[in-house]
Amino acid sequence: MAKLSEFNKDREQKDERESINEKDIKDKFDQYKDMSQGQLNQELFKEVARQKSNGTFDYSQLAMMLENIRSSLSEEQYQNMKRILETLK
Repeated sequence: MAKLSEFNKDREQKDERESINEKDIKDKFDQYKDMSQGQLNQELFKEVARQKSNGTFDYSQLAMMLENIRSSLSEEQYQNMKRILETLK
């Protein structure tokens, strides 16, 4: 039988792998910051295709996230994001 300390250690390692930290966000920003709009769109569609092929794409979650950040966006930004989201269906 596994010891409680081993269980806690396994759980902590899993939490570390699953958590997104500031460094992860900065690394992603650095990866994409110099890309043109066309390159960013291409990356987005590749990622969506990858997620769809492995069954992890969740349109409703993306739509909910957009609604959650709507107050932080201008109407133009919101409408643009909504148009992009519609193309991902």
